[in-house]
Amino acid sequence: MPPTVSDTAPPAAPSATSPTVLTRPVRYHADGGALLEHLTRAGLLRSAGRSVDDGEAAGVRPVDCVLLESADITTKASRTTVAVLEASARLTCWGGTVTAEALSTVDGEGPGADGLAALARLEERLSEHLADRSPGRLTLALPTSADDDATIEERERLTALSTIEPLRVLAQAEVDHPHLPLEAGAFAFDYLSTFESLPEVAQGANTCPDYLFYDARIILVVDHPTQEATLVGASVDAAELERRLDALAAAINTAADAAEHSPAPPEVAADSAVLHAVPTTSDADFEAVVETMRGYIADGDVYQVVPSRGFTIDCPDALAAYHVLRHANPSPYMFYLAAPDFELFGASPESALLYSVRSGRVAIRPIAGTRPRGLHPDGSVDHERDTRLELELRTDAKEVAEHVMLVDLARNDVARVSRPGTRSVQDLLRVDRYSRVMHLVSEVSGELAEDLDALDAFRASMTMGTLTGAPKLRAAELIRQAEGVRRGSYGGSVGYIRGDGELDTCIVIRSGFVVDGTALVQAGAGVVAASSPAAEAAETVHKARAVLEAVAAAQGAALVIDTTGKEA
Repeated sequence: MPPTVSDTAPPAAPSATSPTVLTRPVRYHADGGALLEHLTRAGLLRSAGRSVDDGEAAGVRPVDCVLLESADITTKASRTTVAVLEASARLTCWGGTVTAEALSTVDGEGPGADGLAALARLEERLSEHLADRSPGRLTLALPTSADDDATIEERERLTALSTIEPLRVLAQAEVDHPHLPLEAGAFAFDYLSTFESLPEVAQGANTCPDYLFYDARIILVVDHPTQEATLVGASVDAAELERRLDALAAAINTAADAAEHSPAPPEVAADSAVLHAVPTTSDADFEAVVETMRGYIADGDVYQVVPSRGFTIDCPDALAAYHVLRHANPSPYMFYLAAPDFELFGASPESALLYSVRSGRVAIRPIAGTRPRGLHPDGSVDHERDTRLELELRTDAKEVAEHVMLVDLARNDVARVSRPGTRSVQDLLRVDRYSRVMHLVSEVSGELAEDLDALDAFRASMTMGTLTGAPKLRAAELIRQAEGVRRGSYGGSVGYIRGDGELDTCIVIRSGFVVDGTALVQAGAGVVAASSPAAEAAETVHKARAVLEAVAAAQGAALVIDTTGKEA
C-alpha cells in the first residue's frame, strides 16, 4: 500500500526568508563539557531531569545537544571543539522510515520557525516519500537497498535514493557560513541493515536508532591552539537569534573556568566506595563465541570476525563521566550526544570516514592490534615495560596479519569511491598510545570520484571492517547470529556533515550508552585463526576499562570488573 498523508494538518509552507547568519566572539574555555554543564544549569540549553532506575530525578542534563572535541594523538593537547547548543530539527531513522521533528527554541513553545523551515525543505524535496504529517513533524518512507535486485550494478545502488537523503537535503540549505549548515549526530552499527540483507534480531539494551542527527541552529566553535571561541547561529528570525546569542555570550563570558565550576572528581582512596561493572556475557560464554568464530574461519567463511560484549555500570551523570574520560584519555575523537531518551559519550581513537573538501580526498584509518600500556601500580607509565609491549605488538605475527587484512579491506572500500589511480596507504603500522592501551594504526586515502559525495562514500564504507571483520558482510551476519540483538551505537559512527561537503566521523568505541542512570560499555575483539579465546576475552576488558574507570571516578569510586567471579 502506498504511504498516505495525514489530512489533520496543513502542508508546511517553505519560508521565503533566507536565514540570517550572526556570530559572537566569546571567552575561551578549555573544557567544552564543563561549559555545556554550566549553560544547562543556567537554563540556556534544552534540558531534562536526570533519572535513575526508580525514575527519581537527580538534577538536570542537556537534551538535543551534541559536543564534538578532538585532541592531538601525540601531544594530547586539545585541538578543536564544535558544540551544537541549539538545533532546529531532529532526524531519526529506523529502517526505511525517517522522522523529522521541528524543535522549539529554549524559551519558546511549539515548533520553532527554523525547524518548520527545515521540514518545509524536506517536504519540498521529498514530497513523493511523505508518509505522514502532523504539526511540527514529518514522516518519510524511503527505499532501502537491502532487498535490491542483485543484478543492479554497485554504482547505481550506491547512488540510489536512500534514507540518507534527508541529511543531504538539510546539509544543502542555503546558509552562507563555513561552519553552517551542520548536521551532527550518530549512526548505529545496524544502519548497515538498510542497505545490506542481514538476519533480523531483537532490540537490545543499546537502543540507538539507525541514525539520529540534529540540524544545527546555534553552534560554538573553539580553536584550542589559538584560544579563540565563536558562537555562530543561523535563523529566519534574526531578532530572536540575536537575543539568544547575546544571552549565551553573556553566560559564556562570565562563566568561571572549568576548574572552578566543574571540579575534578575526588581522588579514589583505598577505602572508597566500590562500583561493580557486570558483563553482559561471561568470560566462559565469550570464549565459546570465539571458538565458534574460529570454526567459521577454519571452514573458510571468513578470515576475521569481531564479536563483542558489554559491561553495565551505574552512571547517574553521563556528562560528568565524559568530563573524566576526556581528561584521562584525550583522543582524536571525543563526543557527548544528549538525546531525549539516552546519552552517548566516548573518546574514540579511530576515524570511520573523513572527507576533506580542501584536499578532495576520503580517508579511512583502520586500527587493529592492541596491547595494554606498561604502567606502574600507581598508573604512571613504566617506560621500559611500555617499550617492551610496543615491540611485542609490532612483532606479533597474528596482530600484524590481522591489521594488514583490515588495511586491505580499507583499500577496497576507498577504491570503490575514489578516482582510479589515486588510492594510497600512509603511516602503515604506526603505534598510537592511549591511557590504557596502544594500537597499530594505518591510513588509506583516495580522491573522491566526481559523481559521488561524502555521504555516498560513507554508505559505501559502512560499517568499518575493524568492527565487523572480513569479508565484511559475512562477518556482520555472524555477529548478529552470535550476539542476537542490535548493537546500537557500538561500532557505528558519530560526527558531522557540513554544507560545504566536509564530513568527519569516528567509530563509536571506548564509549558509554546511558539510559536511566545505567551505562552500557561495549567492546569487541578481532578473532582470527590463531586467536586465543582467553586472550580475546581479556582484550575486551582492556578496551572497556578506560570508560568504566571514568564512570567510577566521576562518582569517587573504585572500579571492580567481575567477569568470572574474580576481580579484574
